[in-house]
Amino acid sequence: MEQNNTLFQILKEKIGNTANVVEDYGGYEITVIENEKFPWAEIFSLLLDSGFQVWIDKKNSHIQILSKPEVN
Repeated sequence: MEQNNTLFQILKEKIGNTANVVEDYGGYEITVIENEKFPWAEIFSLLLDSGFQVWIDKKNSHIQILSKPEVN
């Protein structure tokens, strides 16, 4: 849990005002607000390198990134 809490803080710091991030069932739900300024590659790399699976969806005209810890 400590690692995920730290990851949550890192995500919030890197994302800034370009998106909203919430913890969701052990993973994260990121709703992108500013597509042009959002650090896409950095966030995808951070989540994938931290052992999370990642999905992309669109909700209410905003791109949404959903992630959950990978289960082996």
